[in-house]
Amino acid sequence: MRQTSSPAHLLEKALDAANCSLEENQSPDYDPKKYYPASVGETIARRYRIISKLGWGANSTVWLAKDTTRWVWQSSRYEEVEMSRYISQLRSYHEGRAYVRLVQESFNIRGALGEHLCLVFEPLREPLWLLGKHLGSNGVPPAVLKPFLKLLLQGLDFLHSECHIIHTDLKADNSLLGFEDSDGLENYARQQESNPAPFWDNDGHPVFQSRPDFGPLRKGMGRVQISDFSAAPFCAPEVLLKATWTYSADIWNLGTMLWELLADDILFDGLDSRSGRYSRVKHIAQMIQLLGPPPLQLLERADQNICSELFSGHGEFKFADIVPSEEYNLANLTPFVHGEDKRLFLEFVGKMLRWEPADRATARELYNDPWLDFKP
Repeated sequence: MRQTSSPAHLLEKALDAANCSLEENQSPDYDPKKYYPASVGETIARRYRIISKLGWGANSTVWLAKDTTRWVWQSSRYEEVEMSRYISQLRSYHEGRAYVRLVQESFNIRGALGEHLCLVFEPLREPLWLLGKHLGSNGVPPAVLKPFLKLLLQGLDFLHSECHIIHTDLKADNSLLGFEDSDGLENYARQQESNPAPFWDNDGHPVFQSRPDFGPLRKGMGRVQISDFSAAPFCAPEVLLKATWTYSADIWNLGTMLWELLADDILFDGLDSRSGRYSRVKHIAQMIQLLGPPPLQLLERADQNICSELFSGHGEFKFADIVPSEEYNLANLTPFVHGEDKRLFLEFVGKMLRWEPADRATARELYNDPWLDFKP
C-alpha cells in the first residue's frame, strides 16, 4: 500500500522493499480482531464465493469474489459506505461521476473474533502508478498520464462542487484502473481456481498469500476511478499544523501525488536523516525549502502548541539547520520532464503546492491547464 508522506506509508514502503510477499500478520500493528478470517473457496452471505486475496491494509483485507452474474471486491471501511450512499442519492449529470468508485452493496458478517463489515465493489485492475511497470519505465510517462489526470480532475471536481466531499486521502494507490476487457479478469479467476494461493494458520486465523497481479496489459487501458474515501488527511501543511482545511487539501495531495505517478517517488518523505523515522519537523523543513517560509496568517490559524514548537513569534522556523540544501528544489526534482514540457509542468504544480489553501487552484481550473494539453 502507498500513503504519501505519512509514517504508515514509509513503514509500508520499507516492508515492501524488504519482502514483497509480506502479509497482514507480519505487520507490527497486526490485530487479528480487525480481519475477517476469509478463505479461498468460502461463500459469504450465501452469494459471494471467494476466488483470491488481492491485498491488505491496516484494518482490512481485499478479495476477489464471484456470484452468478458479476465480479466483486470485498473490503471494510464504514465511512466508505456512508459516502457512497450519499453520492448515489445525488441527482447529478456531472461527467466526473463516472470517475468516482462507489460501494455496490454492504453487509455484516460474523467471524470467530467479532463482526466485520463487507463492502462490494465492481472490480478494478490496479493502481494507476503501475502503468509505468507495464510500460517498462520508472513511473508513468507524462504523455500517458495526462489524459488520466484530466479524468481524475473531473472526478475531483464532482466530489468538491456537487457532493461537497473532501476525499482527504488522495494518493497514487487510490487512483485505480479498470480492466481492458472481461477476458483478463476471467483468465485470472480460472488460474486462481485451478491453483489456489497457499495460506498459513496464524493461531486459527488463516492468512492467505496475496495475488494482486492480473498480468501484462493486453490491449488499451480501462477507465480510471478515484477510490477509498478516508477520514485521515496527511499531507497538506494546514493539516500538519492543525489549521483550518477544506477542499484544497485534496489539491495539495494531488500535487504531491504527481511524483508518485511520474517518478514512483515521494516529494515530501519527512524522513529524519539521523533516526530514519518520519518527523513532522523534517516534513515542514522540506516544504520550506521548496516553497519558502509559510505566511504568518497560516501560522496564526494553526494549533499554537504545534506552531510554537516549530516557529518563533515572528514566523521564523526554529530548525533551520535541517532545511535541505539548495539542490533540493522543484527543478531538480523533475527529471521526468524536459524543455517546455518541464516549464509548463512546474507552473501546473505551482498552482497546487501553495501554503495558503485559498491560493490553490480548484480541480475545475486545473482541468484546462496548458500542461495537460501540451504535446512535446
